[in-house]
Amino acid sequence: MFNFFNEVKQNLKNSQGLELNGFNIINLSGHLLYVEGHLGLVTLSKELISFKVKNAVIMVEGSDMILSELSDNTIKIAGKIKKVEQI
Repeated sequence: MFNFFNEVKQNLKNSQGLELNGFNIINLSGHLLYVEGHLGLVTLSKELISFKVKNAVIMVEGSDMILSELSDNTIKIAGKIKKVEQI
């Protein structure tokens, strides 16, 4: 079975990946953030996007950010990502 996160971690040297309590986040060079396992959006603007995950909220700060994909399980954020924080 194909696993997006394992494939990215093996093939991209300039990526940071996190596997946390029921969700996965990958930040590709501060230009693309891919999330699996979100539970819904909280905030959506060009400077701040936040979403729920199990037992927390993830805040993504940056500029010119857009939500380029949103499904029941995945989020893809493109733009200049400056900070990703769990609160």
